[in-house]
Amino acid sequence: MNIYFHGIMSMGYVPFDITPQSDIWVDTFNAIFADGRFRTLFCILFGAGLAIQMKSCEKKGFNYQDFLKSRLNWLMIFGIIHGVFIFGGDILFLYAVCALVIIKKLTLPTQELFRKAKKWLIIGTVISVLFSVLAAFAAGLEPEMVRGSDAFLEEYSSWMGNYGYQVTIQALIAAFIVISSPLWVFWQVAGLMLLGVYFYRSGFFKRGLTASQFKTFALTALALTGLDIFMRLSYFSVGNEISSLMASISAIFMSILYIHGVIYLLKNNHRWIEIFKAPGRMAFTLYIMQSVVLAVLLRWVFPEVHLTASMIDYLAMAVGMILFQLVFANWYLSQFKQGPLEALWRKAYLASFAKKQAKLQPAES
Repeated sequence: MNIYFHGIMSMGYVPFDITPQSDIWVDTFNAIFADGRFRTLFCILFGAGLAIQMKSCEKKGFNYQDFLKSRLNWLMIFGIIHGVFIFGGDILFLYAVCALVIIKKLTLPTQELFRKAKKWLIIGTVISVLFSVLAAFAAGLEPEMVRGSDAFLEEYSSWMGNYGYQVTIQALIAAFIVISSPLWVFWQVAGLMLLGVYFYRSGFFKRGLTASQFKTFALTALALTGLDIFMRLSYFSVGNEISSLMASISAIFMSILYIHGVIYLLKNNHRWIEIFKAPGRMAFTLYIMQSVVLAVLLRWVFPEVHLTASMIDYLAMAVGMILFQLVFANWYLSQFKQGPLEALWRKAYLASFAKKQAKLQPAES
């Protein structure tokens, strides 16, 4: 859960000297249902969104590359602001960079898209294995920081109430993620986006998995998640260093199972699922809102919570935030047509696209 890092970006969740039983249960729950699942899901849906926008541009006679580049360039700007000044774990800039790289591949034949996505996901997995092994080795060389230790209290004191220090650390982390992404996360993110394009083109979002595919995906997700949990329980400190690897792989299968579940519910007229449409339409606004609210609460209003909060306390905070945003999004879109940041983004990229089109017209004439 990213809520740990929203509080103290430089440390995340710092374990207690004696691990509470509730931490083990929450970490296990996180490994099964949450860790990497929704990040992977968003990458797939982001790719599908690129395919939808490309199709819309073709119908309107627009140059889809110019249109998408205008959107993505502005997303990069929002990502830089978010990553440096609010939350160093920003994903917007990385998504924009990966999407800009794959734009020209959107016209590939459907099966070629699938082969390219699979190839990049395999490359990403292999690189992640090497990266995770190095991280686990490095973690084993240093003594583990525990809650209440001198090292923890020193970093806690440096972080809390010092916005300049926070911005510096966040900028360094955000820059590291982007600069180092070709060595690890880029391949998986870009591969998942291509997979989303393939799913849209092939009609997967309408039909879902076949019975045999569902069985294969469920068994694979179960096996990989089981291995992840084993590592967490057997090697709670070093295991967490490589659990992100296992989570990123099992998340591919789990996120597709989640998509299949939503398709199944919609096919069987479970209309209550539609309450999640509003958060989907306001995803940008809710993402930034989450960062701002959690930063204010966990860094400035209640900074002392990090001295004693266990994983179950953070889970309760995360659930509360999710429920609030669910209610807020449905209320807001009952009053307005679009989320505030979605509207701002749309205005910005349409203006940029219009300028680009205006420059091209004299040249064409």
